Amino acid sequence: MFIFILLVVLISNDLFAVNSLLEKSEFAQLIDATEDVDQFKIDRRWTVETSLTFPIVRIYMVKAGYHITEHSELGFGFAFQNWRNDDVVPMGQSNAWTIPLSYRYYFWRNFNLEVELWPAYNHFESFVDGRTYKGFELWIEYRAGYRFALPFNLSLNVQPGLGHPVWAQHRWPGLEDKSRSEFIGDMVIFVPQVLVGLRF
Repeated sequence: MFIFILLVVLISNDLFAVNSLLEKSEFAQLIDATEDVDQFKIDRRWTVETSLTFPIVRIYMVKAGYHITEHSELGFGFAFQNWRNDDVVPMGQSNAWTIPLSYRYYFWRNFNLEVELWPAYNHFESFVDGRTYKGFELWIEYRAGYRFALPFNLSLNVQPGLGHPVWAQHRWPGLEDKSRSEFIGDMVIFVPQVLVGLRF
């Protein structure tokens, strides 16, 4: 019986020591900072974000987000799409003024799901027939990610996802004969989104 009590005391002391070390470690402080989602959402409901990856394909975007609840965020912004395709359909140059609209849901800690609509007015210059197609279009993206809390109220949201067209006023050369399902399915792309933001 004495040996049993001694073992319990020793194990308890060891667990207390390990817990104390973890609480003081830099790793624990980092985890605490990223886990404290609800608090910073209450204190800082607004976020302004821009993409670090979109400029690689000549898409420039800035978006504001507002936390309507502790777990839900609505976003709206402005973007200019200047992407260019020389060897894949649709071949041409995009000049699209866009208003991104999004809904983001934080389902656990800083893990989040987001759906984002990209309604745009595009002056698309076709490399197939040399014409410029002016009209409205709609693109959608679905993303899943994790937002890291950084110093100075900054954040980094790593959000890989998928995107595809929903509707276009004009079918550009190479797309005009496709059915609706082909128009959407053949143009699904991977979107390696990384967003940097400021919370206030």
